Amino acid sequence: MAAIVPTLNEALNIQAMLRELADAGFSPIVVADGGSKDGTLERVRGLPGVTGLIAPRGRGAQMNAGAAAANADLLVFVHADTRLPAEAATMIAHALADPRVAAGSFRLSFDKAHPLLAISSWFSRFDSYWTTFGDHALFVRRTAFDAAGGFPDWPMLEDVELRRRLLKIGRFIKLPASVVTSARRFETDGVIRRQLSNGAILVLHGLGFSAHRLKRWYR
Repeated sequence: MAAIVPTLNEALNIQAMLRELADAGFSPIVVADGGSKDGTLERVRGLPGVTGLIAPRGRGAQMNAGAAAANADLLVFVHADTRLPAEAATMIAHALADPRVAAGSFRLSFDKAHPLLAISSWFSRFDSYWTTFGDHALFVRRTAFDAAGGFPDWPMLEDVELRRRLLKIGRFIKLPASVVTSARRFETDGVIRRQLSNGAILVLHGLGFSAHRLKRWYR
């Protein structure tokens, strides 16, 4: 079961995160870097079971490159600022033992307490356009990933689109455990402002605005 980790300037925490993945039984582990300037790849190289590669910048393109380099039938896409729950590999393997399941993800929690983030975390138990995103740690069969065409070449919302495609191939499930992801972007932008921005992006995308057009408005 391969773990694909897209990175961009994640040198500070990347080694600890990769060791956790290795200790949890993920292999191979592929880090697809989008051109870090802080030595991220230098910290990755030499770690047992980890392959580091340079990919075109953009999370979707990086994850596609990582998937192409991973020799595995099961793929798990984990953001560099996200930590998986204990026994994640076992839970994923059990879920995919059902041949009807094409893909799935975990629920979401944050490393900081805030009422609005707590609400988002609670709703992440449901699978929907509004509540399932890439930072939930998407897992997918290689066959389903290839049939869906991988992540689209979009500057954002690539996770939303891949989920939509996967739903045409098989079931997409939410596991009853949560990843822990960093709230750093919410802290930088302000939780309310960030939540409103994310919601507006989803509404506009649902109304037909392209990801490329929306990217010009998104920070």
